[in-house]
Amino acid sequence: MRARVRAFVFGVSFAAIAAAGCVTPDPPRRLRPPAPGPGALAPATGDPGASTSGGQTTPAVATLPGGAPAGVVPASGVVPASFAPAAGPLTVADLEQLALAHNPTLVQAATFIDAARGKALQAGLPFNPTAGIAGEQIGADRTGGEWTFFSLQQQIVTGGKLRLSRLKYEQEAELAEIQAHAQRLKVVNGLTAAYFDVLAAQRTVENHRRLSENAEEAVKTTQQLLNLGQANQQDLLQAQVEASQARVAVRNAETRLRQDWVHLATLVGVPDLPLQPLAGQLEPDGPALNRDESLARLLQESPELAFAVAKVQQDQTQLRRERREPIPNVTVRGGVGYNYETRNPVAEVGLSLPVPVFDRNQGTVRQAAADLARSQAEVTRVQLDLQRRFADAFTRYQTAREEVENFRTEALPKARKAVELYEEQLKARRAAFPQVLVARRTVYQLNEEYNKSLTQFRRAEVEVRGLLLVDGLTAPSNPTPPGHINATPRPR
Repeated sequence: MRARVRAFVFGVSFAAIAAAGCVTPDPPRRLRPPAPGPGALAPATGDPGASTSGGQTTPAVATLPGGAPAGVVPASGVVPASFAPAAGPLTVADLEQLALAHNPTLVQAATFIDAARGKALQAGLPFNPTAGIAGEQIGADRTGGEWTFFSLQQQIVTGGKLRLSRLKYEQEAELAEIQAHAQRLKVVNGLTAAYFDVLAAQRTVENHRRLSENAEEAVKTTQQLLNLGQANQQDLLQAQVEASQARVAVRNAETRLRQDWVHLATLVGVPDLPLQPLAGQLEPDGPALNRDESLARLLQESPELAFAVAKVQQDQTQLRRERREPIPNVTVRGGVGYNYETRNPVAEVGLSLPVPVFDRNQGTVRQAAADLARSQAEVTRVQLDLQRRFADAFTRYQTAREEVENFRTEALPKARKAVELYEEQLKARRAAFPQVLVARRTVYQLNEEYNKSLTQFRRAEVEVRGLLLVDGLTAPSNPTPPGHINATPRPR
């Protein structure tokens, strides 16, 4: 009889353990980062030769199809911190590798992935069994009463709730991976825009130096004409004022160059990066972007839209999970002991489950349904917002490109031709040297306006090609803000 009782009790106990083991989830699958699609920057390619622009020769830089500079973005998003750029002028690829190794926002984005995977693991774990010992009726008839020397209790989760909880946070990890991919694009595109700013600042400094040299030469010429009686004192004073303003403009241009370099260095994540020349060109060297094709690519590849669509899927899983919550979990209990009053071995068997009479999780189901409706509306909002921002960016791109083309084909060639004609007339003694200086100043001033248009063109091009993601120092947001559902001690 004792053997039968013990066998029965231990059978119930081990059945409870086995039942709990049946719902033990596998560790959450490790989700691979989304492969960089056409929206990501491609490996650098380019002609190692040199390009000539604005009378200056600069080394060629790796470019994407259409002329946009490119660098290698590793699939992991990081490179060894020991990376050091090659000797000589820095290229955009060198700067991108430094940024991917040092920009702190990439580390922040990666931590959200790890946190979501940790929640997926935790949310899918079954409850721990409870073991114990208990005594009852101690001292009855001056005996030790009845003791349960070993008991085991296990709560068995039903309705597939653990699987859905794990799936929900696996989908959150996917959201975090989309966000990390978007953050890499922000870092690379923001860095590329800052790179063009520094390139433009370098050219601005050189152009202002030439303007200053031209103004100094005008002062000397006016002084000589004054000595010959062909100019008056006010002409000399006017030339000296212009020379003074030109010297101040040179210093201001150098200050702006240092400022743009600081912006670049902070995006790289190395604020003490020494100021040094950059290799590259500002001029467009490829076909113009097509508006319809660029918009279609944006709506197809935008990480912002992909994030909104994936959030709908997660909220659908969340709603399914909350609708399963009222399904009662089963608690199984078994134990063995001894009754000292009757001097017989005893066994304990129990099975219990809550009855969802009052709390059927109806409030949380309603909240989850509202979250789903909001995320579905968010998909439409993101689509509309992308189209609005794209319209602004593409308008800036088209406007700047028209200005650039006008400078390249009309204004600058004609201004340079005027300088050549004045110089020829000066040799033939049919023009005065001050006329040559004025013509040269006009060319330098047009070069400055041309440089500004190129900067605006390149920044707009980076924004359009980079899926409107350009700010590389904005911290990534938590893919799922904490709320009532996620605030429970055991995430579900």
